[in-house]
Amino acid sequence: MTKQRKLRILYFAFLWLLAIGPGEASAQLQQKPADEYIALMDKPDRVLKVNEVIERLKLKPGDIVADIGSGSGSFSIPMAKAIAPNGILYAVDIDQKMLDYVAERAKKEGVTNLKTVLGEYDDPKLPVKDVDVAFFHRVLHMIEHRQTYLNSTAKYVKPDGRIVVIDKNPEDSPDSWMWLRQSDVDTWMAALSFYPAEKFAVFDDRYFVSYQRPYGNSVLLKKREMKRD
Repeated sequence: MTKQRKLRILYFAFLWLLAIGPGEASAQLQQKPADEYIALMDKPDRVLKVNEVIERLKLKPGDIVADIGSGSGSFSIPMAKAIAPNGILYAVDIDQKMLDYVAERAKKEGVTNLKTVLGEYDDPKLPVKDVDVAFFHRVLHMIEHRQTYLNSTAKYVKPDGRIVVIDKNPEDSPDSWMWLRQSDVDTWMAALSFYPAEKFAVFDDRYFVSYQRPYGNSVLLKKREMKRD
């Protein structure tokens, strides 16, 4: 990276910090106000590949899924439909207005198995401890204390459950200062005994990794058994 490019990135980072204020920056990498954020998240040209993501995750009726940082519900609503009728989708956000929007959207679409959860900066505050999938779509980089948040999340996930992360490597984006290296996520997850179980090549500009503990019916154990055979 050239010196000029580094200076430009630092300049925009400085402007961003001025915009949100030092107090907010230290507490959390804040998102926009709910109405602005919803408009941004619901843009028709936004590339999400929701169906492909759900297909790779092999969600099934009866699963318990937590959509961490659910935003406008772009993944929450389709995931809730995929695990219906007896599965539960927990839409987690730190902004109650966002959650109200998701709840209303679910109601309009006839989705009855979605529950909203007002999380905290360092804890999703889920009401259960048998989550099959904790899903982070381009959210982990917005969390300041990532290791702490992942530690908190892990306690809600069943022993062979999955923590799924979709995010960007810094070198894959012009605004590189705000993204996360997959190698760093691997390290944070390994501290919790979660390891990359599956990697999915769905996106050109971001990684999509499912982490699991080597326990029960996890993909990690199945891979070990296949190697032994």
